[in-house]
Amino acid sequence: MKKYHLLILILAMIFGLTLINNTDASANTPTIFLHGYSGTHRSTDGLIKAAKKQADATKTMTINVQSSGKLDIKGTLKSKTKRPLIQINFINNHAKSSTQAKWITDALQLLQSKYHVKQYNVVAHSMGNVSFFQAVAQNVTKLPTLKKYVILAGPFNGVMGRNDAANKNKLLAHYQPKIYFDGYQQLLDSSQNFPKDVKILNIYVDLNDGTHSDGRVTVQSALSINYLLYQKPDTIKNIKMNGIQHSGLHNSNRVNQKWIKFLW
Repeated sequence: MKKYHLLILILAMIFGLTLINNTDASANTPTIFLHGYSGTHRSTDGLIKAAKKQADATKTMTINVQSSGKLDIKGTLKSKTKRPLIQINFINNHAKSSTQAKWITDALQLLQSKYHVKQYNVVAHSMGNVSFFQAVAQNVTKLPTLKKYVILAGPFNGVMGRNDAANKNKLLAHYQPKIYFDGYQQLLDSSQNFPKDVKILNIYVDLNDGTHSDGRVTVQSALSINYLLYQKPDTIKNIKMNGIQHSGLHNSNRVNQKWIKFLW
């Protein structure tokens, strides 16, 4: 009987240590913030501030990507930091999404090789989502494991004023767009390489003004991510918000509550 009790105690200790290690790994997973086209650090400053206040997270690093592609690092990443936050800023914020994708890949490889990052989360706004999708789906080199991904107004199938317009397009079965705008077919062609077992929160807006958009990204464009990844069931959770302009998504208490709860 004593041996049985001892065995139970040992198994309980092992299970407890495993649970603690898994919890620590999740708590110490860095979250990367990416702005969109024409964006700056101000585009994600509010998100980071909210995470620090509501989730006891810590901003540990800023990566400023110069126009040459050079990565200027400010801060560091310590293994014991709880919920570390990393902000990536593109000095050339008008660069093509494919160029930004290369810069994101370089940053992820740096975090992997120099700071030993094994897994990470991402919060991206607007075109930052297209660049990020390209970085992880069209890349052939090994990168850290993507765990959770928060999409804020991702223009995966067009941008109003450029190649999309209010009520110009609609979605068919499985969120398939009736019209593929510039670049969507390329995203679709590489979508099978998007990392598996990623939990995604897709936040989009309908202003309810008849445009079915947030003033910049239409509902169809934001929801078209579902068709890109429709063969990965239970991957995406879509949340529609109302009354928030495109640029206001990264400065909304209502939005912050959604993605912070999702990550932590």
